[in-house]
Amino acid sequence: MSSSSPSLPRDAHTNNYLPLFYFNVFFACVSFSIIMPSLSPYLERCGAGDPTYLAWVVCIYSIGEMVGSLLFGALYNHSVQKSRTEGPRFVLCVVVLTGIVGSVLYLLGDILKCPSLVFWARLLQGLWTGGQQSVEQAYLAFAAKPGERTELTSRLGTFAVLGFILGPAFGAMFTTVNFRIDMLNLTVDPYTAPGIFILFIGFAMFIATYTRFRPSAVSGREMTGHSSKSSLEALNGSVDGDSETAGLLGGDSKYLPKPSTTAITSLLIMFFVHFYSFAVQETITTPLVLNLYEFEQYQVNLLFIGVGVLSLFTSAAVGFLSRFFSDRAMLVLSLVLGLVGSLLLVDSNKEFLPLPRFFLGFAIITVAFPFGRNVTISIFSAVLGEVEQGFYMGLMLAVGAIPRALGPFWAILSLKLAADENTGMYHTWLEFGTSSFLFVASLLLIIPTFKTLVPFEDYYGLGGEEGEGEDAEVGAKSPKGKHQMTLIKVGDRRNSLRPSTVAQIQGEFDSSQNLTGLIGSSFGSAKKSDRDKKEWFGGRGKGGGGGGYGAVE
Repeated sequence: MSSSSPSLPRDAHTNNYLPLFYFNVFFACVSFSIIMPSLSPYLERCGAGDPTYLAWVVCIYSIGEMVGSLLFGALYNHSVQKSRTEGPRFVLCVVVLTGIVGSVLYLLGDILKCPSLVFWARLLQGLWTGGQQSVEQAYLAFAAKPGERTELTSRLGTFAVLGFILGPAFGAMFTTVNFRIDMLNLTVDPYTAPGIFILFIGFAMFIATYTRFRPSAVSGREMTGHSSKSSLEALNGSVDGDSETAGLLGGDSKYLPKPSTTAITSLLIMFFVHFYSFAVQETITTPLVLNLYEFEQYQVNLLFIGVGVLSLFTSAAVGFLSRFFSDRAMLVLSLVLGLVGSLLLVDSNKEFLPLPRFFLGFAIITVAFPFGRNVTISIFSAVLGEVEQGFYMGLMLAVGAIPRALGPFWAILSLKLAADENTGMYHTWLEFGTSSFLFVASLLLIIPTFKTLVPFEDYYGLGGEEGEGEDAEVGAKSPKGKHQMTLIKVGDRRNSLRPSTVAQIQGEFDSSQNLTGLIGSSFGSAKKSDRDKKEWFGGRGKGGGGGGYGAVE
């Protein structure tokens, strides 16, 4: 890389947004789990007579997450086009304000004895959590330096899991609270205190976001010189006499090729499958263990505490393992683990699921989800490259919210359909047979799409942030000393440059030392030391930038 680089704002060199994001995602997850133990009796006190109303209130939260992810993701894209430094903060503040309004409605449900207000409150709180995830993940994809994305995404996931685990603990602090505020006609007790707590947390989030969040105008790729835009600018500047070539390479350098549709579609499907497995697990665990093993309530609580701790350690492990294994390798591992765990939980019509096998399969599925969620988001972000990722991240999170909204209905129905007619005890073959089928389909899908699940720069040969697998070797095939530039793997990409154009560029500039230096500084040199950093299913060289389709020797 060129030793000289443009001066960057001082705060652009630090991840100063991370503590705020950790705080936000932690308490957003607390806001979900803190009220779940008290939601059913709270609805009854508000006047909800039908027990099925609880299911709709739980469902509307997931629908809110889905809509909020798309809505605020699109708003993020629109806002950053106007101001890179103010847009992300504006959208995040709007997201938090939505959650504050939802918290107010939640309390008004008890004051006015109107359960429908609780319904709409949970919708707004779902919009809040979905929007916050898409906005923060989109900004992280922009601001993270090459090689950091998986680890930082895993850290966010760790704080999310920690919030889910500690939410009931925060709620337990209010179990002895009981007093009345006559001015507001509000009773503060174990049913309303969690809602009041989340309301104050919302105000704290808004103040912290408004005063502490200072988005950078410089992306993580630009900090390290791995920007595909700068690569195009360098190449366009060198071939400005050839209008056709310049247009194919991006015209005025504002436009980049579109991300791989194949990769995006396959990743969305895999994300859906992982979240379906998670939705099934969180829905049927309690009725399953009560029905089959006659657990006491404290045993159910201990089971969920164990799940939370295991998820926490797994989320932390993903970030650590990303230093040694490629994202694609860990994605395959997550699908294999999901399949193995689901198969272990499949019984037959003649026997019921043994408790030891239930524990083993349950634990493996618990491990598979953090791997699948965090790694899929990381690969998805890398595949998108430098396009504004707000809407795309919203789309991914919305796809993950679909099974959480609809999955619980099928999960309960499948247990009832497969239940023993004489004893009423549950069989699991239908439910976890469905999960096993989806994981098998995902593993089959990854075979033809595996080569597309690479960073945007590697896919189009613009000097990737990290060479992966065989893609990293393509640029190294040029004979040393001849300065041959392989822009892309001609013929293997739907949107590739025409072979005649590549030949024209290579022929016209084959002996140009100045151009070679210019392009070499933009695309990165395929050094042997970088190419040797290959690991299982593709290396993760932290040096970044070398190799890829755009290498110059």
